[in-house]
Amino acid sequence: TGSLVISVSGLPAGINAAVTVTGPRNFTVPVAATTTLTGLDPGSYTVAAADVSGGGSQYVATPAGSTVAVVAGATATAAVSYGPATGPSLNLRIDGWFLTQSIQTPAGDVPLIEDRQGFLRVFVLADQENTARPSVRVRLFRNGALAQTIDITAPGPSVPLSRDEATLSSSWNVEIPRALFAPGLSLSAEVDPGNTVPEKNEGDNSYPASGTPQAQSTRPVPPLAVRFVPVRQQTSGLTGDVTTANKSRFLDLARRIYPISTADGDVHAIYSTTTSAPLQSDDANGAWETILSEVNALRIAESSGRIYYGVVKLGYASGVAGLGYLGQPTAIGYDVESDRSRVMAHEMGHNFNRFHSPCGQPSGVDPGYPYAGGLTGSYGYDLQDDVLKSPFLADIMGYCANPWISDYTYDGVIAFRTAQGAQAAQGWTEAAGPQRCLLVWGRIVEGRPVLEPAFEIVTRPSLPPRPGPYSVEAVSQGGTRLFALSFDASPVEDGRGDARHFAFAVPLGSVTAERAATLRLDGPGGRVTTARAPAPVGAAVTEPPVEARIAAGGVALGWDAAARPMVMVRDPATGEIVSFARGGQVIVATSQRTLDLEVSDGVGSRTERVTVNR
Repeated sequence: TGSLVISVSGLPAGINAAVTVTGPRNFTVPVAATTTLTGLDPGSYTVAAADVSGGGSQYVATPAGSTVAVVAGATATAAVSYGPATGPSLNLRIDGWFLTQSIQTPAGDVPLIEDRQGFLRVFVLADQENTARPSVRVRLFRNGALAQTIDITAPGPSVPLSRDEATLSSSWNVEIPRALFAPGLSLSAEVDPGNTVPEKNEGDNSYPASGTPQAQSTRPVPPLAVRFVPVRQQTSGLTGDVTTANKSRFLDLARRIYPISTADGDVHAIYSTTTSAPLQSDDANGAWETILSEVNALRIAESSGRIYYGVVKLGYASGVAGLGYLGQPTAIGYDVESDRSRVMAHEMGHNFNRFHSPCGQPSGVDPGYPYAGGLTGSYGYDLQDDVLKSPFLADIMGYCANPWISDYTYDGVIAFRTAQGAQAAQGWTEAAGPQRCLLVWGRIVEGRPVLEPAFEIVTRPSLPPRPGPYSVEAVSQGGTRLFALSFDASPVEDGRGDARHFAFAVPLGSVTAERAATLRLDGPGGRVTTARAPAPVGAAVTEPPVEARIAAGGVALGWDAAARPMVMVRDPATGEIVSFARGGQVIVATSQRTLDLEVSDGVGSRTERVTVNR
């Protein structure tokens, strides 16, 4: 065998050479400094030397490659000399950006919402270790005209060598004003626009590389309007804590995660539910669903374009916290301060036609959800708290704690809100104004139909958007069909089993509610019929009025529940409905001393104004 001395010179202390020696029988050895290789088979050896960098400088190897013959019993030599590179050795480039308003994929294909603030992360990379601190200049354009220029200072003491989305300090970051998110938005970025950092290539500092600003797709979405309904329970006296002072806290998470540009919430008068069953942790008695159905009927009767969100106070520590319809703008949830915002955002997701994501073992999981475990799958950003959101957080449509939103859910909400708008899902016609209608409403409970008492009211018509397996019809005393509706009831998410509800405002036209003698609800679970008692022939019927008196907590109402199963109670000053009162003896939470009533016999109703007695 023979030996080979590799002599390395010209490098400062602490900087290693990059020399590789190869030879017979697949011999390969890296060499970082002067060394002697012994026990070598005789033959031809190649010495390859690469340039190195360190301490902000680059060193060039000479020669870059040579061949040495090793002879048995002798020592051969090969010398590699390093010297400083002439001119700059560092190069900077932009490795793309990340523009988000809540969640964004690496491909950047999540749409941007008009008139909503955004957050831009620009990723700058270097090709060697460095201490450079370049700035990045972002130019934003509207329809080709420069709208704003933003210079971003370096976030750290050097430029990273690889892209790292997991930390904000690895990118050049800036908030983009909401006014710039509009049709015709485009942007470009440039690293080191003032050429303060010497580079070996100054021609690749722009992004896009062509220099042409990159167009951004923006979409308009309708404003979000919510009406909070504080619910008072007759059985416990508990009232949901939502007021004009704290309503924004309920909307907090929804504003952060959903594609919403503007959100507005108002507070309804206290609604008194007179269902005799208390709210239970497993809703075994159906009280949660009954209250949800009442809040939905409230929305239809008041012909509001807002999402109605009922707020309840619970008498238990854990269990059911909220319910919402799939694709319909009504939901209810509890008022627990630490969790009310999450529950509302979750139930609103159902209103936006989203099923559950598979985290926390919910029922009704979306079979198309793309990320295992119900995770978000992409990085998000909380603009309000300046917090980067991990792709390993749970999606809002699951049952897991500390959720954010996935691009899958975000895209689905955009599609629903932009395609249907604020009113289409309710079956309303834009041109239809308030008119005489019959409020027809009820539920499908464990497959069995439940038909609530009907009311003749003045409101905007709301009809089924499409036919379905259920039907409701009104029939006169002589058997004439006055109207018939075919529909599919709205699924209740987070409820028990396959619960479904419905509420319609059927325009009466020339039909009078007095002519209707029977209402029939038919479906896969059977038929339920509500009939009006026939009036005595030739006799005038005088019904006793509803009694009203002041009571602790509001106004006590009394009436004959056998003949009139439900009374709709309105505040005459505002027209707001404050109760669908059941049972014949109830207390309604109101301070008014005059009340407008619709007293239902099950098929129709009569109007009555009462003065409250002391």
